[in-house]
Amino acid sequence: MAISAQVERQALSALSSATPKLNVDQEIDPHHSQEKSRMSKTPFQPPASKRAVLAACAAMVTALAMTPVQAQFRINPYLQNPSSESMSFTWFTEQAGAGTLKVFEAGSNQALFTASSTPALQSVLAYTQAEKNQVIGGLVQGSWLRSDDNWKHGVDVTGLTPGTQYRYTVEQNGSVFESTFRSAPSKQAWNSVRFVAMSDSETEPLGQVNRREWTPGALAPGSLARPDANSSAWASKFGSRTLSGVRVLNYALTEDEGYRRNLQAVASRDIDFLMMPGDLVQGGGYQPGWDSFFRHNAGDIGSGLSRHALLPALGNWENFGALNGGYGTDADGRFGPKFGRDKYHTYFDAPSNGTPAHRDNYYRVDYGPVTVITLDSSNGEPDDRPQNYVQKATGQQYNGPGTDTQNNFNRAAYEAAGGTDLADFNPGSPQWQWAQEQLAQARANGQIVFVQFHHAPYSNGEHGLPMDHVLTSGQGGTPMRQYQAMFERYGVAAVLSGHSEMFERSWVDGDNDGVGVTYYDVGVAGDGLRGERRNGNSLNDPLLKYNPFSQWTADQDAAERWELVDGVPQLVAGGKHYGHLEVNVVNLQDQDDGLYLAKITLTPVYLFPVLDSNYNLVRTERRVYSDEITLLVGRDGAVVAVPEPSSLALMALGAALLAARVRRRKG
Repeated sequence: MAISAQVERQALSALSSATPKLNVDQEIDPHHSQEKSRMSKTPFQPPASKRAVLAACAAMVTALAMTPVQAQFRINPYLQNPSSESMSFTWFTEQAGAGTLKVFEAGSNQALFTASSTPALQSVLAYTQAEKNQVIGGLVQGSWLRSDDNWKHGVDVTGLTPGTQYRYTVEQNGSVFESTFRSAPSKQAWNSVRFVAMSDSETEPLGQVNRREWTPGALAPGSLARPDANSSAWASKFGSRTLSGVRVLNYALTEDEGYRRNLQAVASRDIDFLMMPGDLVQGGGYQPGWDSFFRHNAGDIGSGLSRHALLPALGNWENFGALNGGYGTDADGRFGPKFGRDKYHTYFDAPSNGTPAHRDNYYRVDYGPVTVITLDSSNGEPDDRPQNYVQKATGQQYNGPGTDTQNNFNRAAYEAAGGTDLADFNPGSPQWQWAQEQLAQARANGQIVFVQFHHAPYSNGEHGLPMDHVLTSGQGGTPMRQYQAMFERYGVAAVLSGHSEMFERSWVDGDNDGVGVTYYDVGVAGDGLRGERRNGNSLNDPLLKYNPFSQWTADQDAAERWELVDGVPQLVAGGKHYGHLEVNVVNLQDQDDGLYLAKITLTPVYLFPVLDSNYNLVRTERRVYSDEITLLVGRDGAVVAVPEPSSLALMALGAALLAARVRRRKG
C-alpha cells in the first residue's frame, strides 16, 4: 500500500512531539549518502554537499573532451545489461575498423580490462529512399541524414567489483571517447538505488520544429483563464491547432527541446539506470527517428547513456514502419512492424530469456537488491479488433480485459513477411510462463521487483479502453490487467508503462487485503501532452473516468494556475509538462525493529518552462508534483501494508524513518 509524502511528514512530526528533540543535521540526499561505500577505492572523496558541483564540472570536462571525436562515433558508447559484476558496451561508427575498450578503476591509469571490438555492418539501418526524399517544413532538406553505413561494436565486460566507480575509454581510429560508470551494488551490501522511468519520447527530426498540442486540464481556483487559442499572444508565439473539435494552444517547448531538458534533469540526479517502457522513437522502422534518439542519449546533444545503462521495452511505435510501410507493407516490400522490430533488435541486446526467437522482447535484470522484469505487450492472441463487437460497451461499462492490445497487424501477416520473434503475452504463452518463473524466483531471493511494459493496463487516458468499447482507440492496454493477480501474489512494488502520453498513478488491490500494486503511466518523456479521455469525441464532453483505480493524474490533480506577470498571462504553477518518475530505494535492513528491508519513494518530476514577458524561454525548472508517495518493503522484498495514519502508527513509522536517516548520516 502506498503512503503519501504528507503521511510520512505526519509520522515524523508525531514522533518528534512525543520524544525529546534531537540535534540532527539537515537531511542529505539518501542516494548520495552512500558514495563513501560506493567509491571506497577512489583516492579523493568529496563531501556529499559538494558532489553535485563536482559532477557538473566533470560533465563539462567530458563534454569538451567528446567534442573533437564525434566524427568517429555515429553513436557514442552506451551501456546495457548492468549487474554487480558486468556491463555491456555498444557503439556505432560509420567506418569499418576495430575499436579498443579499456576499463580503469577511478583514479587509476592502469587498465583492468582491455578488449578490441569486432565491428559488423548493419544493413538494416541504412536509409530507405523514402527517408532520403523526405521533406520536413522548417528544416533544410536532408540536414538530419548521415551516412548509410552503420558499423556496430559490442564488448561485454565481466569481473567487476560490486558498487564500484570505473572510468573507461574507447579508442576509435586514433580518437578517444572517455566516460565513467558504476557497477551495481551487491544484494548483501547496498545503501540505495536510484533510477528513472520515462516513456513516449517518440523522437524524430520533426521534433526540432514541432510543438505539440497542449490539452487543457483543470484550472486552479482563482486562476486566470488560459490564453485564448485563437487571438492571444501565446497563440501568436507558439501556435494552436484543433484537437477533438476544439481549438487548443500549442506547448511552449518543441518536442526536441522538451526531451533534451528532461534528459538534462535526469543527468543531474546521478541515477543508476534509466527505464524506458516503449515508444522510444516515432516509428521503429524510421531510421531518422533512431538517429534523433541516440543524438539525445549517446551523441552530440547528450550522452547520459554513456554513464548509466538503459533498460528499454518495445512499444507500439517500435512496431511501426512510419514512411516504410507503417503497419503494413511499403512499395519496396518492407513490412513495417518487422522492419521496426529488426532495428530495435539491432540496437539492443538483452539477457537471454530462454526462448531464442524472443530474445530482447522480454528479459530480467538484477541490479543489486532490485529486479526489473521487462515484458513485451505488443501482441496478444487471439487477435482482436473493434469490428468484432456488434454490441459495444459504453460509458464506464467494463466487460473484461480482452486479449489484444492492437488491431494493426497479426501474427499471420508478420510471419508471412519473414518475422519469427513475435511474442504473445496471454496466459499459457511462453512469455507468461517466463514472467511467472522470474517473479517466483525473485521473490524467493528476497528481491525488490519492478515491472515495465508499454501498454498501461489501468488508464484514464486515450488508450485506457478495451477493444469492445465504443470509444476504443484499438490500442488499449486493458489486456495486461491479466497479470495483476500474478504481480500482487509476488509482491511487485510498481508497474511502469506509457502509451496514453500522460502522467497517471493507479493502485490495485485485487484481493482486498490492503496490499496492492502501484501502476504508473510515465508517457511524458518528450512527445504528447494528453489529458484524460472524454466521454465522447469532443474536448467539451465530460471526463469519462474509465479507470476506477486511478489515484492521481497531472491533467486533473495538478491544476494550472495562471496569473498576470509583467502584464501578460503566465502559467506560474501546475499543469502538464514533460517529465519522468524518479524512484529511490533506500536500505532499512539494519533498523532495530527489523520490520522493513527498504523504503521506496516514487517522485513524479516535471520540467516547468519559465518565460519572459515576450514568451521567450528563460529556463526550465525541475519541479515535483504533489503526488510523491512512499512504499515500505518487508524483509522478503515484497511491498507490505502500512497502517492507517493513527498516532501510534505514525509514531512507529516515524521512528523507523528517523533511525534510518541517523544511520545514513553516521555511515
